[in-house]
Amino acid sequence: MIWFILLISAIVRLWGINFAFPLRYGHIDESVIIFYTTRFLTGDLNPNPFFDYPTLFLYLLLICYLIFFITGFAFGKFGSMENFIAYNISNPVPFILIGRILTVLFSLATIYLVYLFAKKLFDKKTGLLSALFLSLSWQHILNSHYATTDIAAAFFTLLSVYFVWELYTNPAPLKTSEVSTPKNNNVIRNNNNKNIVIGQWSGIKSYIFAGLFCGLSIATKYYGGIIFLAVIIFGRGNLKYLGISLASMILGFFIGCPYAFIDYTGFISRFLDRFDLIIGWGKNINIMSTNVLYIKTFMYGLGFFLTITTLIGIIFLIVNRNKQNIFLLTITLILLIFFATWRNPAGRYYLALYPFFAIISGVTIVKIKKKLSLTAVLVVFLITVLPKIVKTDVLLSQKDTRVIAREWVLKNIPAASRILRGPFCPEFPNDKYNVTIDWHNEVKLKDFSELQKEYDYIITSSLYSDSKLFSDTLEKNGEIVYEAPRVENPWYLLFQDSTERNPARRPFIHALTGMVFWMQDEISKDSMGEFQNPTIKIYKL
Repeated sequence: MIWFILLISAIVRLWGINFAFPLRYGHIDESVIIFYTTRFLTGDLNPNPFFDYPTLFLYLLLICYLIFFITGFAFGKFGSMENFIAYNISNPVPFILIGRILTVLFSLATIYLVYLFAKKLFDKKTGLLSALFLSLSWQHILNSHYATTDIAAAFFTLLSVYFVWELYTNPAPLKTSEVSTPKNNNVIRNNNNKNIVIGQWSGIKSYIFAGLFCGLSIATKYYGGIIFLAVIIFGRGNLKYLGISLASMILGFFIGCPYAFIDYTGFISRFLDRFDLIIGWGKNINIMSTNVLYIKTFMYGLGFFLTITTLIGIIFLIVNRNKQNIFLLTITLILLIFFATWRNPAGRYYLALYPFFAIISGVTIVKIKKKLSLTAVLVVFLITVLPKIVKTDVLLSQKDTRVIAREWVLKNIPAASRILRGPFCPEFPNDKYNVTIDWHNEVKLKDFSELQKEYDYIITSSLYSDSKLFSDTLEKNGEIVYEAPRVENPWYLLFQDSTERNPARRPFIHALTGMVFWMQDEISKDSMGEFQNPTIKIYKL
C-alpha cells in the first residue's frame, strides 16, 4: 500500500513540473539557487554574498549537474566545462528540471520517512494514513514543484527527529563498573561487557545521528537548529552524549555549509540581514495580525480536512498522555511556537511542520474503528483536497502567461524596440530588443516624461506590485496593447480535446466543470501558487 501512496505522490508532484518553461526566472527563488549553483562549476564553492540559504541543497544540486556534465561529456554533448556552462546560459531548462526532480525525490523520501516514523511510533495503519495525508497536502505538493530548499529542509528535520525518538526510547546503558555480576563468574561478566558495549554504541549512535541530521537541516534551511532543543529535552539525562550530539550538529552544518565558518564575516552579515527580514525578533511586529495570517496560512496549505483533524489530534494528544503522544506533541509545539514568532508567515517556511501534522491526523483518524465510517471519512478527505490539487497541477502544466505574452511580442512589436520590464514578466534572452529589467523599482522612480523618452513599451506583471503613483500614471498615459490574464477555469482544460472532437458535449462539460470549479472555489478563494500565470500588461508609450 505504501508503494501505491508513493506512486500517487509522484504523479501529483511530477504533473506540471515543467511549469513556466522555458523561462529562466519562472520562479525567482529557484532561479537564484540555480545561478549560484552553476557558479560553483567554475571551481569556487564560496556562495558569498548569497548566504540567503545555506549551501547543502546547492552542493547536492551541483553533484547532479556534474553527473549531467559527465554523462554529456561521455556522449560528446559537452566538450569541456566551459561548453557546459555556456549551454546553461543558452538553455536553462535542463538545469531547472534537474533541480525540480531533486526536490521531488526529497519529497517522496519525506513521505516514506513519515510512514516509517508513524509506524514506529504507533502502528502500520497510522503510518499509511500519515503518509497518505502528507502525500496529498497541497502546500507540500506545490513546493515539491520547485528547485528550492524547503522540501529538503523538512526531510532533514524529520530525519533528525526520528533519531531524537531513538535516543529517547533507547537510553544509554549502565557503565561496566555499575553492573553487578557474581564474583568469579567470568562468562557472565564477559557477556555483560559485550552487551554493554553494543548498548552504548546503540545509545550514542542515536545522539550522533540526531545531531548530525539536525546540522544538515540547518545547512539546508537555517530554522533546523530549533530541533536541537528536542535533543536537549529528550536526551538531557546524559550530558556527555549531549555534548557529542552538539559536536555532531556543528559537524553536519560544517559539511553542508563550510563557508559559514571559512568566510564567517560574509556569512554573518547576510545571515543577520535575512534574519531581520524574515523573523525580525525585537522589531515592532503586530503579533496578533501576524498570527492570524499564520493560522490562515496553515488552513490554506493543509486544507479544511487536515486542519480540523490536526486540531482534534492535538487535543487528543494532550488528553491521552503516553510516551509517544508526549513526544509528538512536544516536537509539534516546539516548531509551532518557534514559527509563530516570525514576522513573515509565508507557507513554505512552515513545511517542516507538515510531516508532524500528517502523523497527528493519522493518529486521529485511526481511532475510527468502523470500516464504513473510516471509508466515508477518507472519501471526504479526497473530495476536499483533490479539486485544489488537480486545479494547481493543471495550471502548472499549461503554457505560462509570460510565455504567451513573449510570443505576442515577437509577432507584434518591431525588433530593436526599447522595452522596460520588471520581475515576473516575459523574458527576451536572445531576441533583438533593447530590454531593461527594473529589478528593484529604481528605473520607475524617474519622472514619467523621462521614461517616455527612453522606452517604447513597458511590461508589468500582477506578481510584482509597482507603486500606486507609477501604476496610475502608466494607466493614464500609456496605451494597453496587450493583456494576458490568469486562466479562469483550468478544469475545462482537462476536457478541452473531448469537447473539440464532439461539440455536442460542450454544454454538459461546461456545466460539470463549472460545478466542480465552484466547489473548489468554496474550498479556497486564493490563487493557486506563488509564481504561476500572472496577468501581463504591455503598454505602448
